[in-house]
Amino acid sequence: MKLLTPGQAHELDRVSMGDMGISTEKLMGNAGKQVAKEAMEMVSDIHDSSILILCGKGNNGGDGFAAATVLFENNYNVRIHSLCKNNVIKGDSLNFYLKCESLGIFTTFGELLADFKIPDLIIDGLLGTGFKGALRKSMTPWVEWINNSKSLVLSIDISSGLNGNSGRVNPIAVKANTTVAFGAPKLGSIFRFGQEYSGIVHTKEIGFPNLEDIELPGLNWDLFQEFNASSHLQKPKVDCHKYSAGKVLVIAGSKGMIGAAILATYGALRSGAGLTSTTTPASLNEIYERLIIEGITLPLEDHGKGYLCLDNYDSIEEKLEWADSVVLGPGLGRDISTQNLIKKLVRIIEKPLVLDADGLFPFSNKMGDLNDREYPLIITPHIGELSYLIGIDKENIISEFPIVMNDVMTDFRHIALVKQVPSCTFYKNSAMVNSSGNPGLATGGTGDVLSGMIASFIAQGIDYYNSVSLATFIHGKASDELIKEKGYRGQIASDLLEKIPHVISGYEKS
Repeated sequence: MKLLTPGQAHELDRVSMGDMGISTEKLMGNAGKQVAKEAMEMVSDIHDSSILILCGKGNNGGDGFAAATVLFENNYNVRIHSLCKNNVIKGDSLNFYLKCESLGIFTTFGELLADFKIPDLIIDGLLGTGFKGALRKSMTPWVEWINNSKSLVLSIDISSGLNGNSGRVNPIAVKANTTVAFGAPKLGSIFRFGQEYSGIVHTKEIGFPNLEDIELPGLNWDLFQEFNASSHLQKPKVDCHKYSAGKVLVIAGSKGMIGAAILATYGALRSGAGLTSTTTPASLNEIYERLIIEGITLPLEDHGKGYLCLDNYDSIEEKLEWADSVVLGPGLGRDISTQNLIKKLVRIIEKPLVLDADGLFPFSNKMGDLNDREYPLIITPHIGELSYLIGIDKENIISEFPIVMNDVMTDFRHIALVKQVPSCTFYKNSAMVNSSGNPGLATGGTGDVLSGMIASFIAQGIDYYNSVSLATFIHGKASDELIKEKGYRGQIASDLLEKIPHVISGYEKS
Protein backbone atom coordinates (compact mmCIF):
# COMPACT_ATOMS: atom_id res chain seq x y z
CA MET A 1 0.00 0.00 0.00
CA LYS A 2 1.38 3.38 -1.03
CA LEU A 3 1.91 6.13 1.52
CA LEU A 4 2.54 9.85 0.97
CA THR A 5 4.34 12.60 2.82
CA PRO A 6 2.50 15.95 3.03
CA GLY A 7 4.96 17.35 0.50
CA GLN A 8 4.22 14.51 -1.91
CA ALA A 9 0.47 15.01 -1.41
CA HIS A 10 0.89 18.68 -2.32
CA GLU A 11 2.92 17.72 -5.40
CA LEU A 12 0.25 15.16 -6.38
CA ASP A 13 -2.30 17.98 -6.34
CA ARG A 14 -0.02 20.13 -8.49
CA VAL A 15 0.69 17.35 -11.00
CA SER A 16 -3.00 16.45 -11.23
CA MET A 17 -4.08 20.03 -11.84
CA GLY A 18 -1.13 21.15 -13.95
CA ASP A 19 0.31 18.30 -15.97
CA MET A 20 -2.87 16.18 -16.07
CA GLY A 21 -5.33 19.06 -16.48
CA ILE A 22 -7.71 17.92 -13.72
CA SER A 23 -9.53 20.90 -12.24
CA THR A 24 -9.35 21.71 -8.53
CA GLU A 25 -13.12 21.94 -8.51
CA LYS A 26 -13.46 18.39 -9.82
CA LEU A 27 -10.98 17.04 -7.27
CA MET A 28 -12.77 18.86 -4.45
CA GLY A 29 -16.16 17.71 -5.66
CA ASN A 30 -14.99 14.09 -5.84
CA ALA A 31 -13.44 14.40 -2.38
CA GLY A 32 -16.73 15.68 -1.03
CA LYS A 33 -18.59 12.75 -2.58
CA GLN A 34 -16.20 10.24 -0.97
CA VAL A 35 -16.44 11.91 2.44
CA ALA A 36 -20.23 12.02 2.19
CA LYS A 37 -20.38 8.37 1.17
CA GLU A 38 -18.30 7.36 4.19
CA ALA A 39 -20.40 9.57 6.46
CA MET A 40 -23.60 7.92 5.26
CA GLU A 41 -22.09 4.51 6.02
CA MET A 42 -21.08 5.61 9.51
CA VAL A 43 -24.61 6.78 10.45
CA SER A 44 -26.48 4.07 8.56
CA ASP A 45 -27.72 2.46 11.79
CA ILE A 46 -28.77 5.74 13.41
CA HIS A 47 -32.37 6.86 12.89
CA ASP A 48 -32.73 10.51 11.83
CA SER A 49 -29.03 11.13 12.32
CA SER A 50 -27.51 14.59 12.68
CA ILE A 51 -24.20 15.58 11.08
CA LEU A 52 -22.03 18.59 11.86
CA ILE A 53 -19.28 19.56 9.41
CA LEU A 54 -16.47 21.74 10.79
CA CYS A 55 -14.58 23.63 8.09
CA GLY A 56 -11.29 25.49 8.19
CA LYS A 57 -10.06 27.97 5.61
CA GLY A 58 -7.98 25.53 3.53
CA ASN A 59 -8.93 22.89 0.98
CA ASN A 60 -10.07 20.56 3.76
CA GLY A 61 -12.77 23.09 4.52
CA GLY A 62 -13.68 23.12 0.85
CA ASP A 63 -13.94 19.32 0.90
CA GLY A 64 -16.28 19.74 3.88
CA PHE A 65 -18.52 22.16 1.99
CA ALA A 66 -18.56 19.77 -0.98
CA ALA A 67 -19.53 16.87 1.30
CA ALA A 68 -22.33 18.96 2.81
CA THR A 69 -23.98 19.46 -0.58
CA VAL A 70 -24.04 15.71 -1.23
CA LEU A 71 -25.40 14.89 2.22
CA PHE A 72 -28.07 17.57 1.99
CA GLU A 73 -29.18 16.41 -1.46
CA ASN A 74 -29.51 12.90 0.01
CA ASN A 75 -31.84 14.25 2.71
CA TYR A 76 -29.43 14.05 5.65
CA ASN A 77 -29.78 16.44 8.57
CA VAL A 78 -26.55 18.38 8.07
CA ARG A 79 -25.23 21.70 9.34
CA ILE A 80 -21.92 23.49 8.83
CA HIS A 81 -19.74 25.62 11.05
CA SER A 82 -16.88 27.48 9.37
CA LEU A 83 -14.14 28.82 11.61
CA CYS A 84 -13.48 31.60 9.12
CA LYS A 85 -15.95 34.25 7.97
CA ASN A 86 -17.61 33.78 4.61
CA ASN A 87 -15.75 36.75 3.14
CA VAL A 88 -12.42 34.93 3.78
CA ILE A 89 -13.35 31.75 1.92
CA LYS A 90 -11.67 31.69 -1.50
CA GLY A 91 -11.21 29.69 -4.69
CA ASP A 92 -13.05 26.42 -5.19
CA SER A 93 -13.88 26.33 -1.49
CA LEU A 94 -15.91 29.46 -2.10
CA ASN A 95 -17.73 27.82 -5.01
CA PHE A 96 -18.86 24.93 -2.83
CA TYR A 97 -19.71 27.25 0.06
CA LEU A 98 -21.92 29.28 -2.28
CA LYS A 99 -23.62 26.06 -3.39
CA CYS A 100 -24.26 25.23 0.27
CA GLU A 101 -25.75 28.71 0.69
CA SER A 102 -27.97 28.32 -2.36
CA LEU A 103 -29.24 24.99 -1.03
CA GLY A 104 -30.09 26.65 2.27
CA ILE A 105 -27.78 24.49 4.41
CA PHE A 106 -27.67 25.98 7.89
CA THR A 107 -24.20 27.48 8.36
CA THR A 108 -22.59 29.42 11.20
CA PHE A 109 -19.22 31.15 11.43
CA GLY A 110 -16.51 32.14 13.90
CA GLU A 111 -13.42 30.94 15.76
CA LEU A 112 -15.08 31.02 19.16
CA LEU A 113 -16.53 27.70 20.26
CA ALA A 114 -20.31 27.83 19.97
CA ASP A 115 -22.86 26.04 22.12
CA PHE A 116 -23.68 23.20 19.73
CA LYS A 117 -26.12 20.41 20.24
CA ILE A 118 -24.01 17.23 20.15
CA PRO A 119 -24.47 15.59 16.72
CA ASP A 120 -24.30 11.91 15.88
CA LEU A 121 -21.37 12.50 13.52
CA ILE A 122 -18.76 15.24 13.30
CA ILE A 123 -16.84 15.65 10.04
CA ASP A 124 -13.44 17.17 10.73
CA GLY A 125 -12.35 19.50 7.93
CA LEU A 126 -10.43 21.95 10.11
CA LEU A 127 -6.79 21.38 9.15
CA GLY A 128 -5.15 19.45 6.35
CA THR A 129 -1.87 17.73 5.61
CA GLY A 130 0.05 21.00 5.64
CA PHE A 131 -0.30 21.40 9.40
CA LYS A 132 2.92 21.40 11.40
CA GLY A 133 4.21 22.85 14.64
CA ALA A 134 1.87 23.57 17.55
CA LEU A 135 -1.90 23.80 17.32
CA ARG A 136 -3.12 27.39 17.56
CA LYS A 137 -4.61 28.24 20.96
CA SER A 138 -7.88 29.31 19.32
CA MET A 139 -8.16 25.84 17.75
CA THR A 140 -7.56 23.86 20.94
CA PRO A 141 -11.12 24.27 22.40
CA TRP A 142 -12.58 22.93 19.15
CA VAL A 143 -10.41 19.84 19.17
CA GLU A 144 -11.15 19.26 22.86
CA TRP A 145 -14.87 19.64 22.20
CA ILE A 146 -14.75 17.13 19.34
CA ASN A 147 -12.84 14.60 21.40
CA ASN A 148 -15.18 14.99 24.39
CA SER A 149 -18.39 14.96 22.34
CA LYS A 150 -18.79 11.16 22.19
CA SER A 151 -19.94 11.67 18.59
CA LEU A 152 -18.63 9.55 15.77
CA VAL A 153 -15.78 11.46 14.10
CA LEU A 154 -14.73 11.38 10.45
CA SER A 155 -11.53 13.23 9.49
CA ILE A 156 -10.88 14.47 5.97
CA ASP A 157 -7.49 13.21 4.68
CA ILE A 158 -5.77 13.51 8.09
CA SER A 159 -6.87 14.25 11.65
CA SER A 160 -6.63 17.95 12.45
CA GLY A 161 -3.58 18.63 14.62
CA LEU A 162 -1.74 15.48 13.53
CA ASN A 163 1.65 16.13 11.94
CA GLY A 164 1.62 14.48 8.52
CA ASN A 165 5.38 13.86 8.56
CA SER A 166 6.00 12.59 12.07
CA GLY A 167 2.66 11.38 13.47
CA ARG A 168 3.14 13.65 16.49
CA VAL A 169 0.60 15.91 18.15
CA ASN A 170 1.35 19.24 19.83
CA PRO A 171 -0.45 19.39 22.19
CA ILE A 172 -3.66 17.78 20.96
CA ALA A 173 -5.32 16.45 17.80
CA VAL A 174 -8.72 15.21 16.70
CA LYS A 175 -9.32 11.57 17.59
CA ALA A 176 -11.16 10.18 14.60
CA ASN A 177 -13.04 6.92 14.28
CA THR A 178 -12.39 6.99 10.55
CA THR A 179 -10.16 8.95 8.20
CA VAL A 180 -10.87 9.24 4.49
CA ALA A 181 -7.48 9.59 2.76
CA PHE A 182 -7.22 10.84 -0.81
CA GLY A 183 -4.81 9.07 -3.14
CA ALA A 184 -2.98 7.31 -0.31
CA PRO A 185 -2.74 7.47 3.50
CA LYS A 186 -0.35 10.08 4.83
CA LEU A 187 2.74 8.97 6.75
CA GLY A 188 1.55 10.85 9.82
CA SER A 189 -1.49 8.57 10.00
CA ILE A 190 0.85 5.57 10.37
CA PHE A 191 3.81 6.99 12.34
CA ARG A 192 3.92 7.24 16.13
CA PHE A 193 0.55 8.51 17.43
CA GLY A 194 -1.02 8.55 13.98
CA GLN A 195 -2.94 5.30 14.24
CA GLU A 196 -4.36 6.29 17.62
CA TYR A 197 -5.73 9.55 16.21
CA SER A 198 -6.72 8.40 12.71
CA GLY A 199 -8.89 5.40 13.51
CA ILE A 200 -9.60 3.26 10.46
CA VAL A 201 -8.06 4.83 7.36
CA HIS A 202 -9.95 4.32 4.09
CA THR A 203 -8.15 5.34 0.90
CA LYS A 204 -10.45 6.85 -1.71
CA GLU A 205 -9.79 7.78 -5.32
CA ILE A 206 -10.86 11.27 -6.36
CA GLY A 207 -9.34 11.51 -9.82
CA PHE A 208 -5.60 11.57 -9.11
CA PRO A 209 -3.37 9.77 -11.62
CA ASN A 210 -2.16 6.30 -10.66
CA LEU A 211 0.72 6.72 -8.22
CA GLU A 212 2.67 4.06 -10.11
CA ASP A 213 2.57 6.20 -13.25
CA ILE A 214 4.02 9.41 -11.86
CA GLU A 215 7.24 10.38 -10.16
CA LEU A 216 6.90 12.30 -6.90
CA PRO A 217 9.82 13.88 -5.07
CA GLY A 218 11.46 11.99 -2.22
CA LEU A 219 11.37 8.33 -1.25
CA ASN A 220 8.73 5.90 -2.48
CA TRP A 221 6.88 4.91 0.70
CA ASP A 222 4.97 1.62 1.04
CA LEU A 223 3.27 -0.17 3.92
CA PHE A 224 4.22 -3.83 4.48
CA GLN A 225 1.13 -6.02 4.29
CA GLU A 226 0.22 -9.56 5.22
CA PHE A 227 0.44 -10.93 1.67
CA ASN A 228 4.08 -9.80 1.51
CA ALA A 229 4.90 -12.36 4.22
CA SER A 230 2.95 -15.14 2.54
CA SER A 231 4.85 -14.66 -0.72
CA HIS A 232 8.23 -15.35 0.93
CA LEU A 233 7.48 -18.02 3.53
CA GLN A 234 6.18 -21.02 1.62
CA LYS A 235 6.71 -24.52 2.93
CA PRO A 236 10.41 -25.56 2.62
CA LYS A 237 11.39 -27.97 -0.16
CA VAL A 238 11.07 -31.63 0.74
CA ASP A 239 14.79 -32.30 0.17
CA CYS A 240 16.19 -29.40 2.20
CA HIS A 241 18.80 -30.09 4.90
CA LYS A 242 20.64 -28.12 7.56
CA TYR A 243 23.31 -26.88 5.17
CA SER A 244 20.86 -25.78 2.48
CA ALA A 245 18.58 -24.12 5.07
CA GLY A 246 21.13 -21.37 5.63
CA LYS A 247 24.27 -20.91 7.76
CA VAL A 248 24.63 -17.80 9.92
CA LEU A 249 27.83 -16.62 11.59
CA VAL A 250 27.11 -14.50 14.69
CA ILE A 251 29.95 -12.27 15.88
CA ALA A 252 28.53 -10.91 19.10
CA GLY A 253 28.72 -10.79 22.88
CA SER A 254 31.26 -9.93 25.55
CA LYS A 255 31.51 -10.04 29.35
CA GLY A 256 28.28 -8.63 30.74
CA MET A 257 26.53 -8.81 27.34
CA ILE A 258 26.50 -12.52 26.51
CA GLY A 259 22.71 -12.31 26.21
CA ALA A 260 22.99 -10.26 23.02
CA ALA A 261 24.86 -13.09 21.31
CA ILE A 262 22.43 -15.72 22.58
CA LEU A 263 19.39 -13.77 21.43
CA ALA A 264 20.83 -13.05 17.99
CA THR A 265 21.75 -16.72 17.58
CA TYR A 266 18.29 -17.96 18.52
CA GLY A 267 16.68 -15.24 16.42
CA ALA A 268 18.42 -16.88 13.46
CA LEU A 269 17.58 -20.44 14.49
CA ARG A 270 13.94 -19.78 15.35
CA SER A 271 13.35 -18.15 11.97
CA GLY A 272 14.67 -21.07 9.97
CA ALA A 273 18.47 -21.02 9.76
CA GLY A 274 19.83 -24.57 9.49
CA LEU A 275 23.10 -23.86 11.29
CA THR A 276 24.62 -21.07 13.36
CA SER A 277 28.15 -20.50 14.57
CA THR A 278 28.62 -17.95 17.33
CA THR A 279 32.01 -16.49 18.20
CA THR A 280 32.85 -16.42 21.91
CA PRO A 281 35.67 -14.95 23.99
CA ALA A 282 37.38 -18.20 25.07
CA SER A 283 37.16 -17.26 28.76
CA LEU A 284 33.37 -17.17 28.46
CA ASN A 285 32.87 -20.13 26.14
CA GLU A 286 31.56 -22.47 28.84
CA ILE A 287 28.65 -20.09 29.43
CA TYR A 288 27.91 -19.82 25.71
CA GLU A 289 28.01 -23.62 25.35
CA ARG A 290 25.48 -24.06 28.13
CA LEU A 291 23.09 -21.55 26.60
CA ILE A 292 23.43 -22.36 22.87
CA ILE A 293 22.75 -26.08 22.73
CA GLU A 294 21.44 -26.12 19.12
CA GLY A 295 24.18 -23.96 17.66
CA ILE A 296 27.95 -24.16 17.23
CA THR A 297 30.31 -21.97 19.26
CA LEU A 298 33.62 -20.65 17.99
CA PRO A 299 35.84 -19.82 21.02
CA LEU A 300 38.52 -17.21 20.33
CA GLU A 301 41.48 -16.46 22.58
CA ASP A 302 40.83 -13.39 24.74
CA HIS A 303 43.45 -13.85 27.49
CA GLY A 304 40.71 -13.56 30.09
CA LYS A 305 39.59 -10.09 28.99
CA GLY A 306 36.04 -11.14 28.12
CA TYR A 307 35.86 -9.42 24.73
CA LEU A 308 37.10 -9.88 21.18
CA CYS A 309 39.83 -7.72 19.67
CA LEU A 310 41.80 -7.23 16.48
CA ASP A 311 43.99 -10.25 17.32
CA ASN A 312 40.96 -12.46 16.66
CA TYR A 313 40.63 -11.31 13.06
CA ASP A 314 42.46 -14.25 11.42
CA SER A 315 40.38 -16.87 13.26
CA ILE A 316 37.15 -15.16 12.24
CA GLU A 317 38.32 -14.83 8.64
CA GLU A 318 38.80 -18.60 8.44
CA LYS A 319 35.11 -19.11 9.30
CA LEU A 320 33.70 -16.63 6.78
CA GLU A 321 33.80 -19.02 3.84
CA TRP A 322 31.43 -21.34 5.74
CA ALA A 323 28.74 -18.70 6.31
CA ASP A 324 25.88 -17.60 4.06
CA SER A 325 25.35 -14.42 6.10
CA VAL A 326 26.92 -12.68 9.10
CA VAL A 327 25.64 -10.76 12.14
CA LEU A 328 28.20 -8.36 13.56
CA GLY A 329 27.91 -6.19 16.63
CA PRO A 330 25.34 -7.11 19.30
CA GLY A 331 26.98 -6.87 22.71
CA LEU A 332 30.57 -6.79 21.39
CA GLY A 333 31.44 -3.81 23.58
CA ARG A 334 33.32 -0.61 22.72
CA ASP A 335 36.94 -1.30 23.58
CA ILE A 336 39.15 0.43 21.04
CA SER A 337 40.62 -2.87 19.86
CA THR A 338 37.11 -4.29 19.42
CA GLN A 339 36.21 -1.24 17.34
CA ASN A 340 39.25 -1.78 15.15
CA LEU A 341 38.22 -5.41 14.66
CA ILE A 342 34.73 -4.32 13.64
CA LYS A 343 36.03 -1.77 11.13
CA LYS A 344 38.31 -4.35 9.52
CA LEU A 345 35.56 -6.98 9.34
CA VAL A 346 33.12 -4.52 7.79
CA ARG A 347 35.66 -3.83 5.10
CA ILE A 348 36.62 -7.42 4.23
CA ILE A 349 33.59 -9.65 4.90
CA GLU A 350 32.29 -10.58 1.46
CA LYS A 351 29.11 -12.28 2.70
CA PRO A 352 25.91 -10.31 3.36
CA LEU A 353 26.50 -8.49 6.65
CA VAL A 354 23.96 -7.34 9.27
CA LEU A 355 25.64 -4.59 11.30
CA ASP A 356 23.89 -3.81 14.57
CA ALA A 357 24.35 -2.20 17.99
CA ASP A 358 28.04 -1.98 19.00
CA GLY A 359 28.92 -2.77 15.40
CA LEU A 360 27.64 0.68 14.45
CA PHE A 361 29.55 2.63 17.09
CA PRO A 362 32.92 2.82 15.24
CA PHE A 363 31.13 4.74 12.49
CA SER A 364 29.84 7.57 14.68
CA ASN A 365 29.67 10.72 12.54
CA LYS A 366 31.31 8.63 9.80
CA MET A 367 28.36 6.88 8.20
CA GLY A 368 29.85 7.72 4.82
CA ASP A 369 32.71 5.32 5.56
CA LEU A 370 30.22 2.45 5.26
CA ASN A 371 29.84 3.29 1.59
CA ASP A 372 33.41 2.07 1.12
CA ARG A 373 32.17 -1.48 1.72
CA GLU A 374 31.79 -3.31 -1.61
CA TYR A 375 29.58 -6.16 -0.42
CA PRO A 376 25.94 -6.32 0.78
CA LEU A 377 25.38 -4.48 4.06
CA ILE A 378 22.34 -3.97 6.29
CA ILE A 379 22.56 -1.52 9.17
CA THR A 380 19.90 -1.61 11.89
CA PRO A 381 20.11 1.55 14.01
CA HIS A 382 17.49 2.78 16.45
CA ILE A 383 16.94 6.54 16.50
CA GLY A 384 19.75 7.14 19.02
CA GLU A 385 22.23 5.13 16.96
CA LEU A 386 21.14 6.86 13.78
CA SER A 387 21.69 10.18 15.54
CA TYR A 388 25.35 9.46 16.24
CA LEU A 389 25.85 7.93 12.78
CA ILE A 390 24.67 11.02 10.90
CA GLY A 391 25.34 13.71 13.50
CA ILE A 392 21.75 14.99 13.70
CA ASP A 393 19.87 15.48 16.97
CA LYS A 394 17.33 12.76 17.80
CA GLU A 395 14.52 15.28 18.14
CA ASN A 396 15.15 16.61 14.65
CA ILE A 397 15.23 13.10 13.21
CA ILE A 398 11.86 12.25 14.77
CA SER A 399 10.12 15.49 13.83
CA GLU A 400 11.39 15.53 10.22
CA PHE A 401 11.88 11.80 9.69
CA PRO A 402 10.89 11.53 6.00
CA ILE A 403 13.01 14.53 5.08
CA VAL A 404 16.02 13.33 7.10
CA MET A 405 15.85 9.84 5.62
CA ASN A 406 15.50 11.20 2.11
CA ASP A 407 18.78 13.04 2.65
CA VAL A 408 20.43 9.99 4.26
CA MET A 409 19.48 7.64 1.45
CA THR A 410 20.63 10.09 -1.20
CA ASP A 411 24.17 9.35 0.00
CA PHE A 412 23.95 5.86 1.58
CA ARG A 413 24.14 3.00 -0.92
CA HIS A 414 23.28 0.06 1.34
CA ILE A 415 20.12 -1.04 3.23
CA ALA A 416 19.10 0.72 6.44
CA LEU A 417 16.51 -0.56 8.90
CA VAL A 418 15.66 2.36 11.19
CA LYS A 419 13.96 1.20 14.38
CA GLN A 420 11.62 4.10 14.98
CA VAL A 421 7.80 3.94 15.45
CA PRO A 422 7.11 2.01 13.32
CA SER A 423 10.35 0.55 11.96
CA CYS A 424 11.17 1.43 8.35
CA THR A 425 13.42 -0.31 5.81
CA PHE A 426 15.26 1.83 3.25
CA TYR A 427 17.14 0.96 0.08
CA LYS A 428 17.90 3.35 -2.76
CA ASN A 429 14.62 5.21 -3.33
CA SER A 430 12.37 2.69 -1.57
CA ALA A 431 11.02 2.90 1.96
CA MET A 432 8.97 0.08 3.52
CA VAL A 433 7.00 0.96 6.65
CA ASN A 434 6.35 -1.92 9.02
CA SER A 435 2.73 -2.64 9.96
CA SER A 436 3.27 -4.73 13.09
CA GLY A 437 4.74 -4.22 16.55
CA ASN A 438 3.84 -2.43 19.76
CA PRO A 439 5.42 -0.82 22.86
CA GLY A 440 6.09 -4.27 24.32
CA LEU A 441 9.20 -4.35 22.12
CA ALA A 442 10.70 -1.52 24.16
CA THR A 443 12.92 -3.84 26.18
CA GLY A 444 16.55 -4.87 25.97
CA GLY A 445 17.50 -7.59 23.51
CA THR A 446 14.61 -7.38 21.04
CA GLY A 447 16.88 -5.77 18.46
CA ASP A 448 19.39 -8.61 18.84
CA VAL A 449 16.67 -11.12 18.03
CA LEU A 450 15.74 -9.10 14.96
CA SER A 451 19.32 -9.00 13.68
CA GLY A 452 19.49 -12.79 13.84
CA MET A 453 16.21 -13.08 11.99
CA ILE A 454 17.35 -10.81 9.17
CA ALA A 455 20.56 -12.80 8.71
CA SER A 456 18.56 -16.04 8.78
CA PHE A 457 16.19 -14.99 5.99
CA ILE A 458 19.11 -13.79 3.89
CA ALA A 459 20.91 -17.11 4.43
CA GLN A 460 17.76 -18.90 3.28
CA GLY A 461 17.95 -17.11 -0.06
CA ILE A 462 15.40 -14.30 0.33
CA ASP A 463 16.65 -11.09 -1.26
CA TYR A 464 18.19 -8.56 1.12
CA TYR A 465 15.54 -5.82 1.09
CA ASN A 466 12.67 -8.27 1.52
CA SER A 467 14.58 -10.19 4.22
CA VAL A 468 14.79 -7.03 6.30
CA SER A 469 11.18 -5.93 5.92
CA LEU A 470 9.91 -9.53 6.34
CA ALA A 471 11.95 -10.12 9.52
CA THR A 472 10.76 -6.80 10.94
CA PHE A 473 7.13 -7.71 10.28
CA ILE A 474 7.40 -11.23 11.78
CA HIS A 475 9.29 -9.83 14.79
CA GLY A 476 6.58 -7.22 15.40
CA LYS A 477 3.74 -9.68 14.88
CA ALA A 478 5.28 -12.08 17.39
CA SER A 479 5.17 -9.25 19.91
CA ASP A 480 1.58 -8.44 18.95
CA GLU A 481 0.58 -12.03 19.72
CA LEU A 482 2.44 -11.92 23.03
CA ILE A 483 0.21 -9.12 24.26
CA LYS A 484 -2.52 -11.69 24.91
CA GLU A 485 -0.26 -13.60 27.31
CA LYS A 486 2.27 -11.08 28.64
CA GLY A 487 0.68 -7.68 28.05
CA TYR A 488 3.00 -4.85 27.07
CA ARG A 489 5.14 -4.46 30.18
CA GLY A 490 5.59 -8.17 30.77
CA GLN A 491 7.29 -8.98 27.46
CA ILE A 492 11.01 -9.73 27.38
CA ALA A 493 13.14 -10.44 24.33
CA SER A 494 13.39 -14.20 24.87
CA ASP A 495 9.58 -14.44 24.81
CA LEU A 496 9.77 -13.58 21.12
CA LEU A 497 11.84 -16.69 20.43
CA GLU A 498 8.95 -18.96 21.38
CA LYS A 499 6.38 -16.96 19.42
CA ILE A 500 8.33 -16.41 16.15
CA PRO A 501 7.90 -20.05 14.94
CA HIS A 502 4.16 -19.85 15.60
CA VAL A 503 3.87 -16.69 13.49
CA ILE A 504 5.99 -18.10 10.65
CA SER A 505 4.03 -21.37 10.62
CA GLY A 506 0.92 -19.45 9.58
CA TYR A 507 2.56 -18.50 6.28
CA GLU A 508 4.26 -21.77 5.28
CA LYS A 509 1.18 -23.90 4.77
CA SER A 510 1.61 -24.32 1.02
